[in-house]
Amino acid sequence: MKIASSQLCLADKGFKESLEFSKACGYEGIELRIKDAGELGINATPAELREVAAMCKGVGITPCSLVAGVSQRGSLLSPVKEERELALHVTQRELEIGAALSINAVLVVPGAVTDKVPYDEAYCWGIDSCKKLAPIAEKLKVAVAVENVWNKFLLSPLEFRSFLDAVSSPYVGMFLDVANMVINGFPEQWLRIMGKRVKKVHFKDFRRKDSKWTPLREGDVNWPAVMKELRAIGYDDFVISEVGGSLADHKKTAEVMLEILKL
Repeated sequence: MKIASSQLCLADKGFKESLEFSKACGYEGIELRIKDAGELGINATPAELREVAAMCKGVGITPCSLVAGVSQRGSLLSPVKEERELALHVTQRELEIGAALSINAVLVVPGAVTDKVPYDEAYCWGIDSCKKLAPIAEKLKVAVAVENVWNKFLLSPLEFRSFLDAVSSPYVGMFLDVANMVINGFPEQWLRIMGKRVKKVHFKDFRRKDSKWTPLREGDVNWPAVMKELRAIGYDDFVISEVGGSLADHKKTAEVMLEILKL
């Protein structure tokens, strides 16, 4: 396993600056963020994507994941057709950009359950949407990695597993954030249950007693157990930090991540 940073935690930095910053902190990879426009815009041309790839290579850092940070993303779970179609378009562009940058999986937040989006309908629309994305992902050989986030959806590993199994594609899996379920669960159990369905992993930490995000190894994530299960499922890809802070904080996070990988 190797360590990576995420542009989600580098919002104050320009594109190349975020690459150089991550490299200086000791990360080997970076999770890139697609924006409405700029060096990595949602409508980036093949030539522009080649420039992005060359920039990463020049800095000496590997693009290892991709997330859509555009202003209008829609929802794969929405009962409104136009919202689903927008989300399908954005996710397809993620997959296409990922393929151009040799990224093997992209982060997808499918949407959320709300008072206007009932859980049962969201579940069915989510499966339908992912089934539509599956052949595109399979053709491009880039996985759709649905993340466990605080969206009131897929709240247990058993349910998450059943959802992915209903889609039934090796290119639709899970982006497992080890801290997002700590408030009501245990990441090591999720890893064991999800198994090979896990395509990418976010590292951060969370403390239950005061519901607070913490630096790595200062919260309630059982890191030895997490590492044991990551190895047991054969995960050998990047683990991506979603911990922010100053230059010193990022360097410390990189150091701690390397320590965790040795557990």
